[in-house]
Amino acid sequence: MDEIAEQQAEQNNEPPYWTSVSIAGIIFGIIVFALSLVTTYSVINSEPTGSLFSPVQISLWVLVCLVGAFGGMLAVWHYTNEYGVSLKLGKGALIGLFTGIAITVVMVLLNQLWQVIDPDMTQKAIDSTIANIEAADLRDAQKQQAIDSMAQGMRDQNSIGKQLLYNLPMYGILNVLTGMIGAKVFGSSEE
Repeated sequence: MDEIAEQQAEQNNEPPYWTSVSIAGIIFGIIVFALSLVTTYSVINSEPTGSLFSPVQISLWVLVCLVGAFGGMLAVWHYTNEYGVSLKLGKGALIGLFTGIAITVVMVLLNQLWQVIDPDMTQKAIDSTIANIEAADLRDAQKQQAIDSMAQGMRDQNSIGKQLLYNLPMYGILNVLTGMIGAKVFGSSEE
């Protein structure tokens, strides 16, 4: 019984991790937003090739996801470095999850702000995608169906709800994993 009471007292005296989560969330939210902008403008400025996705576009989107995944590791590193505490995998996963949520919120807010700065960006991306589909070797009915579904999907991605729906699970899960890796690398005290 005394051992359980000691563990609970220890947990209650741990410093809060919200500062580390906020710092990592803001840093990686800005980085992910900037990389997403680069990717979107590369789509807008590319010549129609007839393929829906170019290898460069796919590589850039993968890069955006991978970079955004390391926010959890940074948050865990900052937390263990700042407070000199050791973490178990579960606490690292929790810090990673909250960091993924923070990254998503920062990115969505910056996306909404960018819609004020460049309100035509989404339409330009849709037009570029339509030009790619029209250059593809497809039957007219297939082209029209692809154009309609892509245009609607791109418009839907501008809503705050859809952005949260797509990005929260992705960045949440990725940062849970890197938070656990960070806990193992930077401060695990598994017993």
